[in-house]
This record gives sequence, structure tokens and C-alpha cells, in this order.
Amino acid sequence: MTDLPLIILLPLVPTFESRYTIPLAISLTDIHPAFAFGACVALNILVVPLVFLGLDMFAPPLIKRYKWVNSLFTWFLRRGYNRKWGSFGLAIFVAIPLPITGAYTGSLIAYLLGMDRKRAIIAIAAGVISIGAIATLATLGIISLAGLL
Repeated sequence: MTDLPLIILLPLVPTFESRYTIPLAISLTDIHPAFAFGACVALNILVVPLVFLGLDMFAPPLIKRYKWVNSLFTWFLRRGYNRKWGSFGLAIFVAIPLPITGAYTGSLIAYLLGMDRKRAIIAIAAGVISIGAIATLATLGIISLAGLL
């Protein structure tokens, strides 16, 4: 299976993630659509705790060193996340089929807004699964996104 690196590496690339890897894997390789969906979504969800870990390591020194970073973080934490939408809003944001609305950006937003990690990971995972299903079904021709636009 020479196409396996495509499935393993592309879901880990920011802005590319599973939303674009699934259509590529299905249309350009002989990988079964169910495997492409499962592998891409699982790898994309795996990124979320790693992003939180990276933010935990790098954000505090940046906050201490740069006043503008401290101001930005303080502004976000003061605002808090919208209680009306919360986790549901984060899941919807991650599921929007645009390049900057994936798991990486969702993790950053959850971190900046001080959301509970477990709830944020579940919400981001739900968004990744949703967009993965949409991408898979659209690639297979079962649904058409053109009618939605």
C-alpha cells in the first residue's frame, strides 16, 4: 500500500486536515472509502491533545515575554466563550468546510477562551467526524455540496 503515507501525513497538516485528505485518498488511490474516512478522522482528532500540549508548553513563556501576547490572552479569557453556543458552537465551527476552521484552529480557540479541555476535545472531535462524513459522502457522490451554496 504505497498510498498509506498520504493517509497518515496529510490529516496532520494544518488547514489541510481530514476535510481535504479524504477526497484525495478516495479519488486518487485505491484505498477503501471507509478506511480513508476512519484513518483520516482518527489522525485529525489525535492532533487536538497535541495542540493543547504545545500551547501549554509555549504560550506561558510567550505571555511572560511579550506584552501584546499577554494582552491578547487576557482579552480572550476576560470575554470567555459564548455560554449560549459553547461546545456546540465549537463543533459547528470545526465542521465548516473552510481551510481555517479545522481541529487546529478549534483547539486554539478553546485554549484562548479557557474552555474545559474534555468538553472542547469532544466538541472538536464531533466537528471533525461531521466534516469527515460530509467530505466522504460528497466525494462518493452521495450528497452534493453545490446545492447547499
